[in-house]
Amino acid sequence: MAGLLGLGTGIFATLSLIEKPVWALMRAPRTPRVSDAEARAIHAILKRVIHLLPPTMMATMAGTSILMGVHLVQTGFAPGALGLAAVFFGQLALIVARLSRDIAGVDGAESNGAIGTVRDGLAALALLHHRGLLMTGLAALALLHHRGLLMTATTLILLWLLAGGM
Repeated sequence: MAGLLGLGTGIFATLSLIEKPVWALMRAPRTPRVSDAEARAIHAILKRVIHLLPPTMMATMAGTSILMGVHLVQTGFAPGALGLAAVFFGQLALIVARLSRDIAGVDGAESNGAIGTVRDGLAALALLHHRGLLMTGLAALALLHHRGLLMTATTLILLWLLAGGM
């Protein structure tokens, strides 16, 4: 399960980094802080991968969901395991509820089309990717904590950040 959560976190982190120049759109799709050219460029990048990544993430999250159920049974539904499952499944439900609409907001618009449509679709999908990063990242950290490995993971993350990550 940790491997699948790591894969999901890596995919969501990569998407979020691709979208970094347009993060301001998540709060205000019409903000002048993001140029139309930048919005169109990021939109075009996401359109190239939009048919590859959703099936990959669906398979990853389906596998993680099954393993989460196994984890609950193996731990006898211990409070820590229940908390982990609650965070994961709660966030997953929020993401699944918006997934098709937010993907269609980018996939259904041409990158050189109406800029309002491009910005709105990009803003919604970037927010969805941040939610996915939160979901997989928190679940991975909670799982590492449950296994007594949180300090090791935290140290590695801090070292990565100090070395110039994100």
